[in-house]
Amino acid sequence: MKKSTLKTSSKKTKISQSISDKKNHTKQAVSIPAFQYKSGKTTIVVLGTAHVSARSVDDVRRFFSKLKPDAVCVELCQPRHEAMRDPDRWRKLDMTRIVKEKKVGLLASSLILSSFQKKIGENTGVKPGMEMLAACELAELAGKKLIFADREIRITLGRAWGRLGFFSKMWLGSTLAASLLVREDIDEESIEKMKQEDVLSDLFANLPRRYQHVKEVIIDERDTYLAQKIKNTARDLNLDGKAHKILAVVGAGHLSGIERHLTENRETDLEHLHILPPKRIWRTVFTWLSFSAVIGFFLFYLKEGGDAVKAFGVYAVCRSAGAGIGALIARANIFSFLATVVMAPISPVIVGSRLWMYPALTELWRNKPRVEDFENIADDTQTLPGFFKSLYRNRVMHLFWIIFMVSTGLTVGNLILVKFAYDWASRGFK
Repeated sequence: MKKSTLKTSSKKTKISQSISDKKNHTKQAVSIPAFQYKSGKTTIVVLGTAHVSARSVDDVRRFFSKLKPDAVCVELCQPRHEAMRDPDRWRKLDMTRIVKEKKVGLLASSLILSSFQKKIGENTGVKPGMEMLAACELAELAGKKLIFADREIRITLGRAWGRLGFFSKMWLGSTLAASLLVREDIDEESIEKMKQEDVLSDLFANLPRRYQHVKEVIIDERDTYLAQKIKNTARDLNLDGKAHKILAVVGAGHLSGIERHLTENRETDLEHLHILPPKRIWRTVFTWLSFSAVIGFFLFYLKEGGDAVKAFGVYAVCRSAGAGIGALIARANIFSFLATVVMAPISPVIVGSRLWMYPALTELWRNKPRVEDFENIADDTQTLPGFFKSLYRNRVMHLFWIIFMVSTGLTVGNLILVKFAYDWASRGFK
């Protein structure tokens, strides 16, 4: 590969372009975050955008018109593209399957990030990802090859989430939840400034070192993935020996990483970046050790002449009461509350189950989230009072709240159970 000569800045290669002002008959030089690259006979132009910028939509149209590319690569995966174009996407979402597969955390992360972008987009009057949709539409109307160059969001979040430990997940989850309350007004000028700076690198540079795995998956791996998909597209076009052009539209934060990978001309096995981390065995081991300890303690208690009914009653009451109180605080419906109380003593012996799954599934049966519940998360969480109201009024937020409170209540109940066991042991099981 041979890199073309362009004007450069200290952070990334930029393309300066004259933009005509039809009203004043003047021309203004605007520095646009982009770079150009040569792969064989194929010219690659990578354009950096902000996902909530009206000017980015104009940049895409202008670059497409001037370049007249044979192929367009966009920072989207096919499922995301289909979801953005489908107004009924929330109606088609199988929440029951998500609960059964224990992917509620991934869904919550995705919804929070989408809501955060929507809030910023409301300030600029642009829906998130409009520049990507514009690139797709231009390619389709012109009959050009359209490449979805990004990795599926499900895999990206799964790889990021799978690399975090329990406490790291708790910290990240609380940070994401707090982002729902951000009300900072961001104007279009600030959005354009973000495109010129390596904002993502600065953001992740301030994260504690133990969270760098998140940056590696969400930024670095996707830089690699996007660059390889662009190279693969160029390789396919070069097969006929003719000159071709590719326009790649990506978030501005990925420009430097993509440029570095193209410059180094490294080949990457994309299948390797699709592999999800294996489930951590420690959780399964800890669950069964805890359950074995309870059974062992129970048997030893019986051997010492203890009352079996009393022992099981304390075990059941502690778990059911703790989780049940959590369900009541969350205002779960009566069927969800009963499912919580009944399943609390039983769930440990059911392989692959979690107690929160039962009230969640019951809640979905009785109060299935509506389309507007998904769409209104950003609006419902604009203020702290609005956020707390949404925990009970918005069915999606209410479902997450029930899961959280049942899990928290169960933890408290288990701690009380441990205290009872310790007191009994101290008194010689009397």
